[in-house]
Amino acid sequence: MSRIAIFILVFLKSMLSYGQVENRWLPDSVYKDKKVKKVYVYENSPKDLLEIARLDRNGRVTRIEKYSASYNKRTRTSKVINIVTICIYDSLGKINQKIDTIFYRHNKSVNTEKTYFVYENGLLISSKYFKGDFKNPSSETFFSYRPFTSTTVNKKDTLITYRKTKEYDRDFYVKRFYGYVLEAKLKRYQSTVNGVIETMQYSDENDRQRFDDDKVLKNTFNERGQLVKSEIKSMFMNDRINEYILNYSYYENGLLKSIRGYVPLYYKYEYFD
Repeated sequence: MSRIAIFILVFLKSMLSYGQVENRWLPDSVYKDKKVKKVYVYENSPKDLLEIARLDRNGRVTRIEKYSASYNKRTRTSKVINIVTICIYDSLGKINQKIDTIFYRHNKSVNTEKTYFVYENGLLISSKYFKGDFKNPSSETFFSYRPFTSTTVNKKDTLITYRKTKEYDRDFYVKRFYGYVLEAKLKRYQSTVNGVIETMQYSDENDRQRFDDDKVLKNTFNERGQLVKSEIKSMFMNDRINEYILNYSYYENGLLKSIRGYVPLYYKYEYFD
């Protein structure tokens, strides 16, 4: 069960951060076996630090620090932490809370977002994501098994404005991501101010347009069970098509080294004694 729980954490995090679908992490059993203490992730080049994940001795993520983007040498050396994620587990090792602290540098403010995980008969059945001090969840994710799927739903009052489902290979790796989002239509109106006609724009929350997405991943595994390639065909915004291939490489000890083919990611590790 811990294997599934740790994946859910990463999936939720990635869902909010990345437009493309990537299988960016390994099962916690691999990290435990290799005695991984920290995972350093770099984006675009092996010098551009993206995030640091801290793990306990059971391979579970306990803290993630996500850093600001870099565009050149100057910004690469002046990176700051934008988001800190803390993961809290129960006595059985199941994740029951995830706390995101988001730092807004321009106005020196801080916001907290929380996710609570719900179990039934030892199985994770849902998670609820709350923004700030809101009493109602901003989104809720539902999990089902045999096969393993997860569906995230956002609502505005009773209207579902976002519903997307992930299907998995081997109960871990994403193989399909599909669903829809309802977005408020952007409309215009004209007004006259001091004899001058001005055109204004506004989002009409009562008139929404549906956009369908469907990403299919053809995953290829080697004889060691490692994911080595994902051929991705993505349909988004109803009719726009994007196709690309992700190639995964590994260190000799079996840990993920890089993902190339879209926005490249590179990995380095620190180990427990």
